[in-house]
Amino acid sequence: MEESAIIDEMRRALTVLSDVDFADIRFEASCTSVIDFRDGTFREISFGMDMGFSVRVLREGVWGFATSNDISRLKDCVRDALSICNALRCMRVRVRGVDDVIADGVASAEIVNEHFILKPRKEPEDVDVSEKKDIVKSAYETAKEHSPLVKSVSVLYMDGYERKIYANTEGSCIISEMPSVFFRVRAFALKGGVMHEGRENTGAVAGFELIDEEDPDAIAVRAAEKAVRAIYAEMPPAGFMTVIMDNRLSGVFMHEALGHAAEADHVLRGESILRGKLNEQIAVESLTVADDPTIERSFGFYRYDDEGVRARRNDIIRNGMLVSFLHSRETAFRMNTSTTGNARASDYGDMPIVRMSNIVVEPRDWRFEEMIEDIKLGIYAKGMRGGEVDTVKGEFQFSAEEAFLIENGELTKRLRNVSLSGKTLDTLKNIDAIGNDRGKSIGFCGKDGQEVTVAEYSPHIRVKILVGGVQNQNHRSSHDRL
Repeated sequence: MEESAIIDEMRRALTVLSDVDFADIRFEASCTSVIDFRDGTFREISFGMDMGFSVRVLREGVWGFATSNDISRLKDCVRDALSICNALRCMRVRVRGVDDVIADGVASAEIVNEHFILKPRKEPEDVDVSEKKDIVKSAYETAKEHSPLVKSVSVLYMDGYERKIYANTEGSCIISEMPSVFFRVRAFALKGGVMHEGRENTGAVAGFELIDEEDPDAIAVRAAEKAVRAIYAEMPPAGFMTVIMDNRLSGVFMHEALGHAAEADHVLRGESILRGKLNEQIAVESLTVADDPTIERSFGFYRYDDEGVRARRNDIIRNGMLVSFLHSRETAFRMNTSTTGNARASDYGDMPIVRMSNIVVEPRDWRFEEMIEDIKLGIYAKGMRGGEVDTVKGEFQFSAEEAFLIENGELTKRLRNVSLSGKTLDTLKNIDAIGNDRGKSIGFCGKDGQEVTVAEYSPHIRVKILVGGVQNQNHRSSHDRL
């Protein structure tokens, strides 16, 4: 069906819902290429397409939701969503205490009519699959040949193109078209019965130009080097000590420990340590943390969220003060504030929920050399290998990918299985230095069974924190799913 015909069908369907409080329809069409090369074999070379839509209806504080991958069933889905909504309204007294069922309205949003196309410099579909296979195989061979200790390597390449059409009963109609690319290398080194993994990846809402710029072979070398270095590393000391987190670890820490706690649906359900702390000083004055989906060529970029709200930067912490939560239109209405454009869904089959995009930690003026020079005994921790966060209690435990012992202002021994744990609010107040640099990490963030692309931009951060050694890691952060 032509785009104009789909839009006409969506608009006609919405006129049937004129007596509800709010309704919207999301149509999505996507195509994805995957090349998976592991241990000398192409495990997957695939090209897939998917298309479908969903309908949301809000009446008297209750949502109805229906979805299908058959566009001819649009009217049926509208009726289904309305029927579900009406059935739940009859049960409203019984479910009144369930926060995520009841939504008395949605916050106001600008009515928008726009067709947004993110045009890549190099379309992934214009690159022949044989060239993509050669790049993947070359990265594999580069990692495998880096050291005889490297026993296993896997390389994953993915690209995609997504077209979304959004329309609601308020009159908005938005079309978005965006490409994306992802590339990852995992290397495993083995010596004396001890195996360690090294991982490196890159990705962006962009075209194939990202692969040309990032140099896949260099990514493979960095992954292999990490795996080999860990073989010769020692277990860390334990105790409360000064730790310098590198760009990746500090960024993912802010995403996991702070960002999820700042998602307003968690706050409303009493699942956040930040509940009741808005406009309070919760961190050192030098700390400013924001969520920003507008960063071009980032992995968490979008122009409009999945409720048709224009993306914008939202400060979560400004100069140490908690100034905002992240909102959908529903949570913003319930908390009597403005929406922040943070409603995202994995695909058309999922309801939009409050999600992060790109977490940004603003740099300050500390150079790394200044951070390290007065540390008598401490840890330089790099990257995140896994962990878990309890947003209710405000507690976390992470393990770093690799680390170094700091002795008398110098990096000395390599360390492995370094575990960092503590309470989020205490840790935010224990930060005593923020670097003048900024690095990037990317990942796939999971919540309520949905995954979305995210990134973090952060400087080095120095903090006093509890350090321990972890023999095995059973929990993985949401960044470690792919």
